Amino acid sequence: MNYKIGEIFSDKGVCRLGTIENVPEWAELHHGFPHSGPFPDDAQFRMSPDFPKDIKLADTLVNTERFFVVSERFLKFLEEANALVQNDVFEVGILNHKGRREKAKYYIVHQLNHPHCVDEKNSVGEKSPIDPTQYLAVQKLTLDPNMIDKKLLIFRPAEYRHRPFVREDLASKIAAEGFTGIEFFDVATYNRF
Repeated sequence: MNYKIGEIFSDKGVCRLGTIENVPEWAELHHGFPHSGPFPDDAQFRMSPDFPKDIKLADTLVNTERFFVVSERFLKFLEEANALVQNDVFEVGILNHKGRREKAKYYIVHQLNHPHCVDEKNSVGEKSPIDPTQYLAVQKLTLDPNMIDKKLLIFRPAEYRHRPFVREDLASKIAAEGFTGIEFFDVATYNRF
């Protein structure tokens, strides 16, 4: 199996989001832990005030915490593709620059399984002094596909959790559907770490 790295981006005029609000201990989500208890109904992101003229919505939205935030249309596609194995889904609101909640529905697709799948002998990067199991900076990343559960279509490697990785066949289907705000790159040639 081959995998692509998902790069979330904002086209001209598309909003960027700040930090998630009203979710206690939200930082735990970065570690692949399931959210304990019900997810708050008032969980939300605000459009970044640093980009006051950017108000459009895309199928995936850039946010400060690098969560995988997707539109309802994109979520339905992922559900129909059985792509949410070992991923939780949480609805979140999007507040525009006037503080009003957008009508469009958005969701965090939260990766629960972070497989230890980086081939460290063939990867180049600097490890975090705080957590030496994590790459702080990467120049080249190589995955060992034998360490990835074949059922996982969307995941984040345990050693590099900054971006979602998507199995190549699913990435091709997503691209063919024309979902906005995400593009895919071969891990071996990716240079935007």
